[in-house]
Amino acid sequence: MSWDDLPDDLDQFASELRSHTATEVTADGLSMIMAHLKATWLTQKTMASGERGISIPPPRQKGIHPHNSVVERAELKFIFSLGADYEAQYMPRQADFQVCIGGSLVLDHCAIELEDHWRVDSHIFPPDPPPREPHPYIHFQRGGHAQDSFSRQPYFVPGQDLPEMKRDVWRGLMQFPGPRIPFPPHCPILAIDFAIGQHDGDIWKTLREQHGYRSVIKNAQSRIWAPFFDGLQNQAVRQRWMGPVFVT
Repeated sequence: MSWDDLPDDLDQFASELRSHTATEVTADGLSMIMAHLKATWLTQKTMASGERGISIPPPRQKGIHPHNSVVERAELKFIFSLGADYEAQYMPRQADFQVCIGGSLVLDHCAIELEDHWRVDSHIFPPDPPPREPHPYIHFQRGGHAQDSFSRQPYFVPGQDLPEMKRDVWRGLMQFPGPRIPFPPHCPILAIDFAIGQHDGDIWKTLREQHGYRSVIKNAQSRIWAPFFDGLQNQAVRQRWMGPVFVT
């Protein structure tokens, strides 16, 4: 599959998403920025969703913390850039996508606004100074700048604004940036498909039963994954993808 076909496949992808009630809003989000995506792909081989992001199905109401929380929404942002050295590197220069999940916890005396964040990053920062912890070139991890911004807002719990009560110890979940797990590159089509699959398997399976949807996903996988997995036979490509984790 040619990379020139990506905009047309994205068009068809939006049409297939529109066939399911749960992903109509995702199709609408793609359609709103489709002209921009096509223009930047034609001139720069780059696609970016912008700061607003695209609505996607939120996770099913299962295994959510804190207990009794209600999941209400989810958005995905992406930046995908093929790069001038794609043919030599077997992977795009940048294949980032970030997911924000919003919800709430209603208590007797107040309501708590909640967010969860996970993302796939491309490590394209300058090599000097190198990071202390290993960053595979394309990696999955939790958190991110959006989470940092959310947690700095007033009345974040647990935090300094927690009301003083007659208790010495409180409990909460702690999260750190790692682990950074090597992840195959995903174009915008595969990123959205991956997020839908992780959030709601029933919706994902219904979409994948559609011949047109499967065809778009197959094209996208062949376009980006066939050369990537072939390239992993080359030690230099494996070393670039795995980063400092790889021992030569």
